[in-house]
Amino acid sequence: MVIIWLPLAEESLEDIFLFYEEKSLQVARTIISDIRQATKQLSIFPEMAAVEQFLSERPEIFRSLVVRQTYKIVYFIKNQCIYIADIWDCRQNPNTLVKRVKI
Repeated sequence: MVIIWLPLAEESLEDIFLFYEEKSLQVARTIISDIRQATKQLSIFPEMAAVEQFLSERPEIFRSLVVRQTYKIVYFIKNQCIYIADIWDCRQNPNTLVKRVKI
Protein backbone atom coordinates (compact mmCIF):
# COMPACT_ATOMS: atom_id res chain seq x y z
CA MET A 1 0.00 0.00 0.00
CA VAL A 2 1.06 3.54 -0.68
CA ILE A 3 1.56 5.85 2.30
CA ILE A 4 0.43 9.44 1.85
CA TRP A 5 1.33 12.07 4.44
CA LEU A 6 -1.36 14.72 4.79
CA PRO A 7 -0.25 18.31 5.52
CA LEU A 8 -1.16 18.23 9.23
CA ALA A 9 0.92 15.09 9.75
CA GLU A 10 3.90 16.61 7.95
CA GLU A 11 3.61 19.74 10.11
CA SER A 12 3.42 17.64 13.26
CA LEU A 13 6.50 15.67 12.27
CA GLU A 14 8.43 18.88 11.65
CA ASP A 15 7.25 20.39 14.96
CA ILE A 16 8.38 17.28 16.83
CA PHE A 17 11.78 17.42 15.17
CA LEU A 18 12.26 21.13 15.89
CA PHE A 19 11.23 20.70 19.53
CA TYR A 20 13.73 17.92 20.20
CA GLU A 21 16.44 19.41 17.98
CA GLU A 22 16.84 22.26 20.50
CA LYS A 23 17.76 19.70 23.13
CA SER A 24 19.63 17.12 21.04
CA LEU A 25 19.92 16.67 17.31
CA GLN A 26 20.54 12.94 17.78
CA VAL A 27 17.39 12.51 19.88
CA ALA A 28 15.36 14.45 17.31
CA ARG A 29 16.63 12.24 14.50
CA THR A 30 15.97 9.06 16.48
CA ILE A 31 12.38 9.99 17.29
CA ILE A 32 11.61 10.94 13.69
CA SER A 33 13.27 7.76 12.47
CA ASP A 34 11.16 5.67 14.87
CA ILE A 35 7.97 7.34 13.61
CA ARG A 36 8.90 6.85 9.97
CA GLN A 37 9.87 3.22 10.58
CA ALA A 38 6.49 2.58 12.21
CA THR A 39 4.69 4.03 9.19
CA LYS A 40 6.62 1.65 6.91
CA GLN A 41 5.22 -1.25 8.94
CA LEU A 42 1.73 0.03 8.19
CA SER A 43 2.28 -0.53 4.48
CA ILE A 44 2.76 -4.23 5.25
CA PHE A 45 0.09 -4.55 7.96
CA PRO A 46 -2.31 -1.63 7.44
CA GLU A 47 -4.85 -2.74 10.03
CA MET A 48 -2.31 -3.53 12.76
CA ALA A 49 -3.28 -0.53 14.88
CA ALA A 50 -6.38 -0.11 17.00
CA VAL A 51 -9.35 1.93 15.86
CA GLU A 52 -9.07 5.45 17.29
CA GLN A 53 -12.07 5.81 19.58
CA PHE A 54 -11.86 9.61 19.76
CA LEU A 55 -12.47 9.81 16.00
CA SER A 56 -15.14 7.13 15.78
CA GLU A 57 -17.81 9.63 14.70
CA ARG A 58 -15.96 10.38 11.46
CA PRO A 59 -16.92 8.79 8.15
CA GLU A 60 -13.45 7.26 7.76
CA ILE A 61 -12.23 4.57 10.14
CA PHE A 62 -9.23 6.12 11.83
CA ARG A 63 -6.59 3.97 13.46
CA SER A 64 -3.72 4.98 15.67
CA LEU A 65 -0.38 3.32 16.19
CA VAL A 66 1.52 4.29 19.33
CA VAL A 67 5.22 5.02 18.85
CA ARG A 68 7.66 5.49 21.75
CA GLN A 69 4.74 5.56 24.23
CA THR A 70 4.35 9.26 23.46
CA TYR A 71 3.11 9.66 19.90
CA LYS A 72 0.26 8.23 17.88
CA ILE A 73 0.37 7.87 14.14
CA VAL A 74 -3.26 8.63 13.28
CA TYR A 75 -4.27 7.30 9.87
CA PHE A 76 -7.04 5.91 7.71
CA ILE A 77 -7.11 3.56 4.75
CA LYS A 78 -8.86 4.44 1.52
CA ASN A 79 -8.50 3.16 -2.05
CA GLN A 80 -5.43 1.05 -1.30
CA CYS A 81 -3.66 4.04 0.29
CA ILE A 82 -2.76 4.75 3.88
CA TYR A 83 -3.32 8.41 4.72
CA ILE A 84 -1.31 9.66 7.68
CA ALA A 85 -3.61 12.31 9.13
CA ASP A 86 -1.58 13.38 12.17
CA ILE A 87 1.24 12.54 14.52
CA TRP A 88 -0.38 13.26 17.84
CA ASP A 89 1.27 13.69 21.22
CA CYS A 90 -0.55 11.32 23.60
CA ARG A 91 0.14 13.63 26.55
CA GLN A 92 -2.40 16.12 25.22
CA ASN A 93 -6.08 16.26 26.00
CA PRO A 94 -7.84 13.75 23.67
CA ASN A 95 -10.30 16.45 22.62
CA THR A 96 -7.36 18.18 20.96
CA LEU A 97 -7.08 15.31 18.52
CA VAL A 98 -10.76 15.58 17.60
CA LYS A 99 -10.31 19.30 16.89
CA ARG A 100 -7.07 18.86 14.95
CA VAL A 101 -8.12 16.15 12.50
CA LYS A 102 -10.56 17.79 10.09
CA ILE A 103 -11.20 14.99 7.62
